[in-house]
Formats: sequence, structure tokens, C-alpha cells
Amino acid sequence: MEFGVLGGLSVEDSDGRHLPTAPKQRQLLGLLLLHAGEVMPARTCVTEIWGEHPPPSAATTLQTYVMHLRRLLARMPSVGSREAARDRLRTTGQGYLMVVEPEELDLLRFERLVEQAGRVADDDATVERLLRGALALWNRPVLADVRTGPVLRSAVTHWERRRLEVHEMYLDVRLRLGRPREVLAELAVLTRHHPTHEALHARYMTALHQTGRAGDALDVASRLTSRLARDLGVAPGPVIGRLQAAIRRGSGVVVPFPPVPSSVPGRRRP
Repeated sequence: MEFGVLGGLSVEDSDGRHLPTAPKQRQLLGLLLLHAGEVMPARTCVTEIWGEHPPPSAATTLQTYVMHLRRLLARMPSVGSREAARDRLRTTGQGYLMVVEPEELDLLRFERLVEQAGRVADDDATVERLLRGALALWNRPVLADVRTGPVLRSAVTHWERRRLEVHEMYLDVRLRLGRPREVLAELAVLTRHHPTHEALHARYMTALHQTGRAGDALDVASRLTSRLARDLGVAPGPVIGRLQAAIRRGSGVVVPFPPVPSSVPGRRRP
């Protein structure tokens, strides 16, 4: 059995795909999977699906959606019965708890790989391999094909930010391994998508300088400075200034960021 949220919502078993078609049931399933292993209060589920002004029937309708999700689970060979489905999707206190094994959910596999990278932070080759595997689990934004309400939007924003953090770690280790040419295209795209993200621009400048393109590196700093002034009314921080000075001096530029920390933060509820 496999569940997926790092892209489109997916539920697969040995006999194929098992996905609810009703938009609100997909929304509820996505919410429960993003918070797998945590009790999701019923009132939070209601807010997600209907917003701040739910209909009087919301609580009853939510229970119906949970019943349909349990029926879907019961049809899966790996679950096999309604009793087992109730154990997978539990009613606990005033909420619901989705139970999945770490290897069954792509989000949990992602976290496990990042945590493993944190434990071997002094071995760049191993860190690079683990983070590459973690990022390969993402093919689109989180729950890209699911309608999102206020609770899911917050969670999706959190995990997209986490994805970028891990991508930055991955870029750093490749730069430390002496592979600046490999990251230039990625950094060009990332800096276009995040035009005021100073750390990404610093990495882009570093990679350009390490490949003999000092002038292009300084142009990146100039564009960043203009964009920060226009959009935010601020100047770049000291890292950009130090990089500019080193590049103008023709000094060697090292990766201006620390290696992957020995303890990488795990799951955080938004």
C-alpha cells in the first residue's frame, strides 16, 4: 500500500489505484495524510472543508465523508475489512487519526531520508545521495490536484518551504563536492521563481564564479539589489556584500553556507 501527497494525491495497492472522486472527500483525505499520525480535530476538518461559516449539517456530513473513506480503505487488499479500515482511520476523542507506516507515505519517506542525511553530515557524498533521493519523491507541488481550504493551504505552504530548504542543502553539498556546473541551471530557475531570496542568489553567484563567470555572478548581485530595493525597500545582507568583494578581488569563493546540520528538524505542524 502506498499513499502520496508530494504531488497529486495518490492511494495505490496491489490491485491498482483507490482514490475518492468527490472533491471534499479528496480534500479530507489529503488533510489526514498530511497530518498522518496526528489527531485532526473534527472542527479543524470542518473549517478546512467549509471555511469559517459551515452549514448546520457540516458535522454530520463530515462523518459521512469519513465513512466513505473507510469503505475505500476496506476495499484495498492490504486492508481487507471494515474493521481494519476503522483501525487505519480512527475516531479518537473529538477528531480523526490516519495511521500509516513510514514506508507507506511519500512524505514520511522524504523526512526519513533528510533525517538520515543529518546524521551523516560530515560525509558529503552520502548526504548528496540521500538528499537526491528525498527530492526525487516530489514531482509537483503538494496535493497539486486537491482543492485546498485554509488549513490545507497553511500546511502546503509549510511543506513547500521545507522542500526549498532541503533543495538548498542539496545544492550546497554539490557545490562542496566541486560540481558547480551541475547546479547552474537549477539555480537559474530557482532565482527566477524566488527573485528576492538572498541565499539562493548567493549560491548562484558562487556557482557562476566557480565556473569562471565572475561578471555574470556580479550581474546576479546587481539584479538582486535592484529587486530588493524596488519590492521590499531593503538592501542585500552581508553575505552578498562579502561575495561581491571576493569576486571583484578574484579570490576563491567557498560555499557561504554551513553543511547539513547534524540534527535536521523533523515534522512540524503548521
